[in-house]
Amino acid sequence: MRLFGEWFYGASPEYHGGVSGALKNALDLMSFEELSGKVVGAMSVLGGQANSNALNELANSNALNELRTIARWVHAWVIPEQIAIGQAWKAFNEDGQLLDKKLDQRLEQFVQSLIEKTQKLRQ
Repeated sequence: MRLFGEWFYGASPEYHGGVSGALKNALDLMSFEELSGKVVGAMSVLGGQANSNALNELANSNALNELRTIARWVHAWVIPEQIAIGQAWKAFNEDGQLLDKKLDQRLEQFVQSLIEKTQKLRQ
């Protein structure tokens, strides 16, 4: 999870169908004052093949759904775009760069959407 004043993104591996305990604890320890009204982007990485295809285009994650629910519960605004990286163990090179160029473009669009929607809500 990373906070940037008016917005934040939550990124979590999926463990047994949900967000990581560390992310859940961090969100639980934050108050409504810290989260209410923030714009949220949700990201997840998956280790297996159960919820993803080889192209990552249809990757889905229960952790994303759970993160969206938590964010709405604390009165944050969740953007419609989301990123799920299936088979994360082979999605990156040694330098941490995504190997899939289409997924890398989606990530750029995700960040741009997060910034744009934050700006629109603050006008």
